[in-house]
Amino acid sequence: MNLIRVPLSRIGAVIGPKGKTKRKLEELSGCVLNIDSGEGVVEISSPNENDALKGLQVINAARAIGRGFNPEKAYQLLEMDYYLEVVDIRNYVGKSKKRLGTVRGRLIGKEGKTRHIIEDMTGCDLAIQGHTVSIISDLNGLESAKVAISMVLGGSEHGSVYKYLEGFRRRNR
Repeated sequence: MNLIRVPLSRIGAVIGPKGKTKRKLEELSGCVLNIDSGEGVVEISSPNENDALKGLQVINAARAIGRGFNPEKAYQLLEMDYYLEVVDIRNYVGKSKKRLGTVRGRLIGKEGKTRHIIEDMTGCDLAIQGHTVSIISDLNGLESAKVAISMVLGGSEHGSVYKYLEGFRRRNR
């Protein structure tokens, strides 16, 4: 049995309309989810104790939905080749709320341009919520997305980040 905490604002997304998302997660994984919508706690138990991997995959899928991903994207985490990485922006900017907002804005870019370029070049999906940036990707795209995100968060110019991503894409053709 595993417990994870999901923001109260996102617990409805984990449950889904009429419980649809919760049922689909249970169906795809074979695990049972008990959701306390008052506390924002999701309890995941696997009837088959031999398959601990499925339990971990469901934890990641529920975390991804809690971090702002659409459930359809989070279901990818139940496959073997997809991973979730959560980067805390506060590790780069400290506790300053103003600086956090500025750096989040740089990461998103004007009309979402920077975020879209990172997603397109690496093949990953990003969710930026609160003080975190979450990435769902295969292993290859995950590393390059993390590098690009840390470059932006570290203050690199957008042009340098785009050049890095171009190089990554060229190497992976």
